[in-house]
Amino acid sequence: MRLYILIISLVIFLSGCQSYIAYQITKPPQKVLPKEFESSIALSGVQTHYCSSEVDCLDFRFISPKDIESYLLDGNTLSLSLIVEGSTEDEVFEYQLTSDNLPNNQNSGLLIIFPGYGVDSLIYTMQARWLSHVTGKNVIVMPASNQYEKFRFGLNSLDVLVNYVNKENYTDISLISYSMGAIAGVELASKLNISKHILYAPMINFEAALTTIANLSHPIYSKLLGDDYLNEVAAKIIEKSGVPLTKLDILNNLNKTPHARQTYIFSSNADKVSPYNRLLTLNNSKVSMYEVKDLNHIEMVSLISTQQRNMLLCLLDG
Repeated sequence: MRLYILIISLVIFLSGCQSYIAYQITKPPQKVLPKEFESSIALSGVQTHYCSSEVDCLDFRFISPKDIESYLLDGNTLSLSLIVEGSTEDEVFEYQLTSDNLPNNQNSGLLIIFPGYGVDSLIYTMQARWLSHVTGKNVIVMPASNQYEKFRFGLNSLDVLVNYVNKENYTDISLISYSMGAIAGVELASKLNISKHILYAPMINFEAALTTIANLSHPIYSKLLGDDYLNEVAAKIIEKSGVPLTKLDILNNLNKTPHARQTYIFSSNADKVSPYNRLLTLNNSKVSMYEVKDLNHIEMVSLISTQQRNMLLCLLDG
């Protein structure tokens, strides 16, 4: 009888633990940037609140070359710098905005960025400022998937975004999706006329990604719980999100005819979260694959490699 009670108690405890872990995974991330950064138009763009109806609203960051044009023309400069801790040495992404490198043609193009999971999307506004400056395009930075009130893998409010884009009459639209952001990016590409969709280290399997991240970040606890247990946590998160499994099947969705006119995927042989070998199973002549050497997942989504940045600009310009 005591053994029976112990087993029941253990089951209840582990079930509660699963719910706790699921909550910790899907709760909004802590802010890691200074408050001054959030309110700075030069650094993080304009905080935009747009509603397509009384109840359907979306908050995003809007970055335009025009935001800081007069500031730079007055002789000022703006330095962007991101440091990522590497396995052997720190990697640095640096760029200086000046009046000398202002974009020649500020066009009507729009670039939409879908951040990866687990970060404050403000971190991506630095990339957005850089991209806006060098391409002349307006840039929207969407919230990360776990910055919404309800966790739905970033699929929240996409119809509101479609309404906004159509209202603004954008004709040349490109997407950049990082990691889990690929889910929302692929979905949006089915709703809008997208010129180019560029995916960095797309998350192709949530269960596998969750287990991999857990093993890398908390190896002792992960080994104690086991992969099967973590897979059950992932299943709980998916079930609670209400998102159909078909929406999460990135490989299957990319194997269909892409809705974007051109689709490009960057993946690294050293990325355990979005392994290059898994992506090689794609069988679609309209999807182009590019292998990046020796970068882990964080380095991939940080655009820390000069090779990545140069190729990105080439694709957006071509």
